[in-house]
Amino acid sequence: MAAVEKPTQGDLSSLEEGETATSTTKDGGESSSPLSLHFNLQEDGLQDSKESLDGRQSSSEENGPDHDRHRKGVAALVQMFESIPEKNKAEAAARLRGLTFDAPPVEQWRAQQGEEDEVEDRRAEFFARDLERRGTLPRHLASAEDSKQIESLWESLNELRQSLASEKAQVQSIKEGLEAKERGLLRQQAQLHEEHATRSFKKLQDEGYPRPGWLLHIEGTINVGIVGNSGVGKSLLINRLRDVSPGARGWAPVGVSETTHQVSMYAFPNERRVRLWDFPGAGTLAFPKDTYIARMGLRYLDKVIIVTAGRFTETEVDIMKELRLFNIPHVMVRTKLDIDIWNNRMDNGCTDEQTIQQIRHDLATNHVQHAYLVSLRDTSSFDFPDLLREVFPCLHQQEMGNAWDDPWSLPQSKVVTGLQGRWTDGSCVYTVKGLQVHVACGDQCAVVDLQENEDKVWFNGLLWVSEATVAMAASSDLWWTPVDGEVVGPVAWRWCG
Repeated sequence: MAAVEKPTQGDLSSLEEGETATSTTKDGGESSSPLSLHFNLQEDGLQDSKESLDGRQSSSEENGPDHDRHRKGVAALVQMFESIPEKNKAEAAARLRGLTFDAPPVEQWRAQQGEEDEVEDRRAEFFARDLERRGTLPRHLASAEDSKQIESLWESLNELRQSLASEKAQVQSIKEGLEAKERGLLRQQAQLHEEHATRSFKKLQDEGYPRPGWLLHIEGTINVGIVGNSGVGKSLLINRLRDVSPGARGWAPVGVSETTHQVSMYAFPNERRVRLWDFPGAGTLAFPKDTYIARMGLRYLDKVIIVTAGRFTETEVDIMKELRLFNIPHVMVRTKLDIDIWNNRMDNGCTDEQTIQQIRHDLATNHVQHAYLVSLRDTSSFDFPDLLREVFPCLHQQEMGNAWDDPWSLPQSKVVTGLQGRWTDGSCVYTVKGLQVHVACGDQCAVVDLQENEDKVWFNGLLWVSEATVAMAASSDLWWTPVDGEVVGPVAWRWCG
């Protein structure tokens, strides 16, 4: 990419996707008010940003004079602008000057850019094959105490497999007949699996595990549950597993506060029989631990993902043990690895690998011997690719290519890569894809190109960020530095997916 010249200025059974019985979401600042009203900024928002800067002082000073000098410079600008309220409003509009607000909403904008339709079609094909092989219900629901009739069917199936393999090796000319036998074998296998599951269902009902209303119709579907407390990144994990980008159809709302008070379902865009379920956290008055698995219907799911952003709680470890007792496939996921790596590097001078080893050791002392350590901002790194293969083994990466990495891996520099996703400054929402930024201020939208110059990235010729600034955003806000502090003040973007 050619460098540019430095700018000179500044009812649950019928639950629809994403619907909840009671849901409170934080949208990150979008509203339907006119553009001008978006710049009546609240003074406490700027004060919070200043306090965020002050909270980073100790670690900043340890990072060297250049780092500390940059922090102090931005802090001084924040102090100046918060002392002149009328200037806050004027500069909020000034930093977007020159933009033409004639762009479509972000959903249409992304559609115009072209989503990975071919990848979605291939993904849907793999899921359809997996559903045909699996049968109508989860495999682990098959009872271990089968009748002689079922045992006989298993023996017949094994004989058919051996016969099929022998005939395939000896007679190529009867290929069509063998394929018919294979289809018959798959049908028998599905019927056998369904008989297993039907018996298991009855047994579960007898044991006090009724199917909840939202899982009454799971035959012929794949269902994966996401369990965890608020703020650990469940919604973002759901989006990343489905490869759904910010603003796209089916995006699960992401917020810093609890966004799930009941069960929500999110399907894959092109294969709606494959569904992820967002469950509220366990161990609260509303969802006590002792009845959680029975009440949430976890035994009817294909897999359960237990998520945390720090240590797994005693309740989550108990749920893990109960899932293991019932042979329910499950995985443990530890998110926000990138933030811990950054903080440990700044505070203690630790390498990435040292931080990872410390986290694994800490999890092991808490009875979690294996957990996937992931950064949901960078799904190509750490354990996310392995997690994806574990949850959806039918999606072979060599066949899918780099579909999960593609939407946010276009940029060439670390600065631009770190900017990918959706941000808000409390007034507008900024969706960054590649070197383009979709700006949504209420119902008015614009698109602006980012510019790269050496180690900096510029927004609208008025504000810039560097690699160090983007790295700091892993644990705090992203601060844009103005070219001319007298015209435009520093701006804090808060990452929201």
